[in-house]
Amino acid sequence: MDLGFASFFFFAGLFLAIGEVCNMVGVVLAMPLSKRLGKKTTFLFSSVMMGILSIAFFYLPVTNSGFVCMLLLQIVISIFTGVVSPLVWSMYADVADYSYYKHGTASTALIFSSGSMAQKFGGAIAGSAVLVLFSAFGLQPNAVNQTADAICGMKLAMSYIPAAISVLMVVLMFVYPLTTEKIREMKTSW
Repeated sequence: MDLGFASFFFFAGLFLAIGEVCNMVGVVLAMPLSKRLGKKTTFLFSSVMMGILSIAFFYLPVTNSGFVCMLLLQIVISIFTGVVSPLVWSMYADVADYSYYKHGTASTALIFSSGSMAQKFGGAIAGSAVLVLFSAFGLQPNAVNQTADAICGMKLAMSYIPAAISVLMVVLMFVYPLTTEKIREMKTSW
């Protein structure tokens, strides 16, 4: 059954809904994985996987099998994203504990409010960046056909750009000093 233009909304909604459900699955998996592997290792592994799988989006063909692969990638990437999301907030708490351990000051409110503010700024900057990217690549809103450049810009927004952010997350995790052993050392010294 062809729903015409409504079919786009149906399948886009389905795509996003499946991603959100899989994101919740990842949130549930975050605690058992981080208990087994450690927060830093779990965060690193999830970030690497998000980067690799995001790059794969760029190379998917615009065919029915390509769309199925896109949905499968959405499922797996969303699970890894769900794993990372609660880890960030848990690691903020570790940073607050480390601040108290190292300097004797409780900076919990400052750390969490800074994290929340950074998240809001990040969302605003990302939303604006997508608009600038699409404009730079010549995307025409509501156009039936897009130029090859516009399609490339959309593909980059779903592939290499998120992968670059994942690489940045990996780099930051390499300099993040709070390993499982360090956290255990802090807690035993109290």
